[in-house]
Amino acid sequence: MAAAASNAGGKFRPLDAASPLSYVGVLAVGSTLYGGWEILQANQPSTAGNHGGSQLRVVVDTIGYGRAPIAKINGIVLPTSALYQTESLCNVNGRYATPCPVGSTVAGFRQYFNLDGQSTPGTFFYQNTSQNYPWNSLSTQVYIK
Repeated sequence: MAAAASNAGGKFRPLDAASPLSYVGVLAVGSTLYGGWEILQANQPSTAGNHGGSQLRVVVDTIGYGRAPIAKINGIVLPTSALYQTESLCNVNGRYATPCPVGSTVAGFRQYFNLDGQSTPGTFFYQNTSQNYPWNSLSTQVYIK
């Protein structure tokens, strides 16, 4: 799959070959018990706050293009329907931004996972594999208190 850039109509046009995965990380964990989103630092091993309640959500950022995402909670693979929203991430002046400005190149994706009904504490795990050379796999995990 080729990388894409948006034009004035908000449509995307293909560019060069897509970049392989270079980063995956948990950006945030949100829940009703916590009262919103807890933004995590890169490679933060666990949430600082306690999470749970009727809603439990996790946001994962990926830089590059993947083809085989796997998300798990406590070792159990989540159904594909758990991924309820995906946003494009674009490199804007050295920072990844969403929504992507017109004319920018999609560098990765922000993915939102619905873990409603899952009990905490527990470990959320995410892995993806590049859709092109070098077909590397990257993973991340966070312990949700």
